Amino acid sequence: MLKKADLIIGSGERSADLRYATGLATPDDFLYFAVDEIRGAVLSPLEHDRALHSVKPGVTVFATADFPGHSFPELVAVLAERYRIGRFEVPADFPLGLAEALRGSGLTLQVRSGIFFPEREFKDDAETAEVRRGVQAAAAGARRAFEVLAEATIEADSRLFWRGEALTSERLRCEIDQAQLAAGAMPGGTIAAGGRQGAEPHHTGSGPLYAHTPIVMDIFPRLIDSGYWGDLTRTVVKGRAPEIVRRAFTAVREAREQAKAQLRPGAIPAEIHQNAVRLLDRHGFRTGCENGRNFGFFHGLGHGLGLEIHEAPRLSPGNTRPLRGGEIVTVEPGLYYPEWGGIRLEDVVRITPDGCECLTELPDPLEIP
Repeated sequence: MLKKADLIIGSGERSADLRYATGLATPDDFLYFAVDEIRGAVLSPLEHDRALHSVKPGVTVFATADFPGHSFPELVAVLAERYRIGRFEVPADFPLGLAEALRGSGLTLQVRSGIFFPEREFKDDAETAEVRRGVQAAAAGARRAFEVLAEATIEADSRLFWRGEALTSERLRCEIDQAQLAAGAMPGGTIAAGGRQGAEPHHTGSGPLYAHTPIVMDIFPRLIDSGYWGDLTRTVVKGRAPEIVRRAFTAVREAREQAKAQLRPGAIPAEIHQNAVRLLDRHGFRTGCENGRNFGFFHGLGHGLGLEIHEAPRLSPGNTRPLRGGEIVTVEPGLYYPEWGGIRLEDVVRITPDGCECLTELPDPLEIP
């Protein structure tokens, strides 16, 4: 009787599923399969010896020389014959060209519906420790930004200067990223967006930074050794915050803390998201679209965090599946208005049996003198 097997082909640096299954971070593609009680990784000579001492327990390391042929279709064909495999189940992001080549060789592939490793959604203590380290690396970047802004001076035109030069988003981002590297993490697309640029949630920021306007800093590094991500956002003003910014900051922080208090096993993410929308509305901050531009709170409340920067579960209006406990999620309400900019405050929490544990240890300063 023919069997079915799991099959993933890709790079351990790019495929979270592959890294989760094997623990291997490789720049080049390799093959992972699981059939019966066998879990195996087939690697080139470049990676084989390193894999022997860094692979996850229970995974057998094979060399490509153990199999006739060298291409992935040839390797998979040998696996199918050797282990009597009739069907391979692959993740949704399996390479299309490779899938067509395998099917053209007479092999049967089926995309597994849903998440390939559903257990990735629930983090054990070791994974939680890694995410906490990632968040600490992000916090190191934020603290460096606080230091730079505290040292910066305000010129007559409200531009910020630091160490004799205009302080730009690019310069501030460079300082943030260097601090993350020193903490053992690779920076993601760090955001340091000032003024009206902050009204676009993923605007990375460019050009001079100014006093008395909000600067949104979203920092999400990936740990170099384990591949787990950190994530946090802080919004600060160098100098004095305008009244509208002060009110928005207070409302966003209250929405974040309310959501954290509501997160627990059995809670419905969509309901917690809508509660945040209602709270912000009560503070006088509407959400909508005008002249083709969104304003207010128009993105999800948060997302899962682990071997991917965005993974299950989503704290979004479309997710009605109750939380079960063990998930790690961001909590990041925000307000965005093209007239003056944006406010976003983000912490990372783990869902525990009686609520949630905050993994972020960083203050929320609005103003930096």
